[in-house]
Amino acid sequence: MSKSKKITKRRKRSKSIAFKLSYRQYQSLQNYSQLHNSSPITVIKERIRDCIEEYSNEQIGKFDIPKNQLNLFHHLKQEEQQLGLFD
Repeated sequence: MSKSKKITKRRKRSKSIAFKLSYRQYQSLQNYSQLHNSSPITVIKERIRDCIEEYSNEQIGKFDIPKNQLNLFHHLKQEEQQLGLFD
């Protein structure tokens, strides 16, 4: 019999952040989350997702394009193409 390989699972590391809300802010967050059928934690994570993902050390699947980069090869609409007149 051959020895089976033991699959090791990576432990997910997480950090906790605590902040305080006033009673009115908390009620507003509760109402918003009920209207959108989600939890308050989900609402907060969705709102800060851009800040969290854009500035991490690991940029998996994301391309860093400078804001002053020219877009020379963007697709033009059919009306805007110059060579469309000669077809």
